Amino acid sequence: MRTLALVVLAALAPGAAVAQEPARAVIERAITAHGGHEKLSRARADRARLQGSLYIGLSRVAFTNDVTVQLPRLYRSVVQMQEGNRTRTVVHCLENDQPTISLDGQPQAVSASHATQLRQTLELESALRLVPLLSDSRYTLQHLGDFKLEGRVVVGIRVAGRGQRDLKLYFDRQTALLVKTEHLLDGPGGQDVTQEAYYRDYREVGGWKRPGRVAAYRDGKKVMEAELIDAQPLP
Repeated sequence: MRTLALVVLAALAPGAAVAQEPARAVIERAITAHGGHEKLSRARADRARLQGSLYIGLSRVAFTNDVTVQLPRLYRSVVQMQEGNRTRTVVHCLENDQPTISLDGQPQAVSASHATQLRQTLELESALRLVPLLSDSRYTLQHLGDFKLEGRVVVGIRVAGRGQRDLKLYFDRQTALLVKTEHLLDGPGGQDVTQEAYYRDYREVGGWKRPGRVAAYRDGKKVMEAELIDAQPLP
């Protein structure tokens, strides 16, 4: 009887542990919420168009972004920005692990931090397809627990990959949709920069459910907000 009483008291005690959903199960639910395993498995090559604002110092600059992804080897981003009456075009590309950058058609020097950021971006694109997190042995998952984010409960998952910095994914507890990512970037001067992205307004575009809006922050300062205009799968 005394043993039973101790068990009951432990279960009722404040802060008693609650059974935690395995990290793999969280990702499986997220895959279903974002369109299902079959659709996301095919989402390895696509082209998306976004438009929004970049925040550079005290300035707000309108931009469009044409992004092409072909996993696992290609990421290409073409950004056009308005500077007064002039349109500037910046192209970042990582193909077969070879990074290139151009400004208005002129090749630019690629620093070590820029090259690493491009690799991290391609890794993020892979993770956002979710299925590779379960099918690719490079990844290991760790449940981080539940958190409050903008008045709702979210579930955190840490993703570790070989040769990559850890990535934290946060999913809405009820809908299982991805609402936030967080990771460290290799910044200038060897200093780490914390990048956070917030996702909302999900809709099915280009064959699977994607966020219609995204906002990005670096070390707590907003650097970008954008709306998804269109996305098309590539052969």
